[in-house]
Amino acid sequence: EKKDSDKDPIVEVETRVAEKLTVDPQFSSGKLLVNGIAGVLMYMWCDLLGRPVYPIMAYVALLMSPLRLGWSFSERCEVRSVISIYFFILSAGVLPIWCLRRGGTLGRSMLAIYVSWYMLFDKAHLRGGRFMPTFRRRNFWKHFAAYFPMSLTRTAKLDPKRNYIFGYHPHGVISMGACCNFATEATGFSELFPGIDLRLLTLEQNFRVPVFREYLLGLGVNSVSKASIHGNLTRGPGASVMIVIGGARESLETAPGSYNLILDNRKGFIKVALQKGASLVPVFSFGETDLFGVFASSRFRRWQLWLQKQMGFGIPFFFGRALTGGVLHRVFGLSRGVMPLRMPVQSIVGNPIHVDAPVPNPTQEQIDELHQRYVAELRKIYEEFKEPFLASRAKIMDSQGDAAKAVLRQGSFHLEKVESLAFVG
Repeated sequence: EKKDSDKDPIVEVETRVAEKLTVDPQFSSGKLLVNGIAGVLMYMWCDLLGRPVYPIMAYVALLMSPLRLGWSFSERCEVRSVISIYFFILSAGVLPIWCLRRGGTLGRSMLAIYVSWYMLFDKAHLRGGRFMPTFRRRNFWKHFAAYFPMSLTRTAKLDPKRNYIFGYHPHGVISMGACCNFATEATGFSELFPGIDLRLLTLEQNFRVPVFREYLLGLGVNSVSKASIHGNLTRGPGASVMIVIGGARESLETAPGSYNLILDNRKGFIKVALQKGASLVPVFSFGETDLFGVFASSRFRRWQLWLQKQMGFGIPFFFGRALTGGVLHRVFGLSRGVMPLRMPVQSIVGNPIHVDAPVPNPTQEQIDELHQRYVAELRKIYEEFKEPFLASRAKIMDSQGDAAKAVLRQGSFHLEKVESLAFVG
């Protein structure tokens, strides 16, 4: 019989990879509701813009339908999930515009009351309100995560009695890894980190869009404002937030194979961690910058930076691949499109950096010291997991063949060589 000292140590490192689903009922009540909402939005598009959008909406409806269209069941569901996300995001502004132009007095009045209510009184996006865990557990997100695929790695268990600020790196074009791995259960976050009630934080502007904001709240996505961070960290034991530290500015540094992080001067989250006594958890997502090709143009660079400063978000000039069986490829022979490349994204959750007690008024020396510890842990994650990830990345690139590589070669990138981690601001 083994003595206590001879027992096998508890393995804390664990990885969950998004699995392809081979069975998923296509006519459940949830899917019928989503399809009904999509149908209403398509009608609004057609009603507002008329005949020119009829063929586009018909094509989108076909891609979002349950028809196989030559794909396997799992591939069909994965592609449909990406198309659906694009459609609903692009349609976020259609409902209010339709209400204003076609809704009559009733439609305009209801819209005005709703917008006035949430702009003046609703604080749910500052305190984790209206969270619906079932939104995170939908098979839809498992299909979406399997498209790439996504994976989530835990390097250390987290104490559910503490509060945490997760820092996500790099931003990439759209922060797909942050959405999949931390705002859904596609890779089993709550199983890897039981008791951690995490809220992914995003731009305040997203919560000004009618109805779209309600789905974000249901997913547990909140505003990245200071009030939201403080409000969420005080919800109770285990209450935590995730911030994409580089933000909109870092999105402009995105290029496949390159990890340029905006971190040197980002110390606001460090100060909040000290003030609230929250532990810091660095997260590095390998492959986040591989999902799209990016055009680098000095002509538009100044305009991009100006827009980012004025509006709070950046617009990198990116592109993806065309669907092999889609119109762009079959009819026009194009390899480029809007679909992200099927490249792996692995989010590594590092060791927590504990703040033992709140510091109401931290000094600059305390902030700098904690920032250095955070950066050191982030570098440790990168160096420890770089080689295993590159091996899996190479296998997937070989399996995709030259077509996927050709897409990226039309932009600014470092496809074959992954640069070392760099802090550019």
